[in-house]
Amino acid sequence: MFQLWEQLDREGITLAFSTGRHLASIESFYAEHDAERRADACLCMVGTEIFLLDSAGYRLDEGWSEHIQVGWDKRAIDRIMDGIPEAHLQPAEWQSPFKASYFLEENVTARLDEIHESLEAAGLQAKVVYSAGRFLDLLPIRSGKGGAVRYLAEELGMAPSAVVTSGDTGNDLDMMRPDLGFRCIAVGNAAPELAEYREPNVYHANQPYAAGIREGLEHYGWLQAADGNS
Repeated sequence: MFQLWEQLDREGITLAFSTGRHLASIESFYAEHDAERRADACLCMVGTEIFLLDSAGYRLDEGWSEHIQVGWDKRAIDRIMDGIPEAHLQPAEWQSPFKASYFLEENVTARLDEIHESLEAAGLQAKVVYSAGRFLDLLPIRSGKGGAVRYLAEELGMAPSAVVTSGDTGNDLDMMRPDLGFRCIAVGNAAPELAEYREPNVYHANQPYAAGIREGLEHYGWLQAADGNS
């Protein structure tokens, strides 16, 4: 990964992490690998938090928080989820004012349909994101990885065509929607819901992890093939 990061630095490419994890886990990653580099931005908790890097460290983008809170009613979401017996709350560290996260591994299709129906009956709008065969997130309708990336790009003055996203699970699908105008990479170790996703703007790499990201960036002409490899 760090070799790829060095190459991105040399090419002047802005790097942002987009993850379902919280900022503390990213900071732990830096510490574990004794990394001096920092991503220019971190989009955390499935696109419900955006942190921008400045001289003092990461700061929360309050404008994004204000944008996604419109129409969001977490208490009402919690009441609906109380009626789903197969859904079990994830640990408290994965919950936030804008994110309700559960494990759901049984009777999945029926329960997801029930959640959508209950939201509609209650007049609530929320994104229901299911990934990796067990992780269920309910998020503000304005949030999600796709919206967060678009917001960040606009803040940085970048056109959609200047953005490449990459991912490996179902919660990454939101930032691979064709309507966003991004070019996208599904790495070789992608979960089935992403590996089976076919859109003209998505390149499916053969290589896993960071090697897959590099392969995709080479495909899009952002990086030159290293050591003559394609």
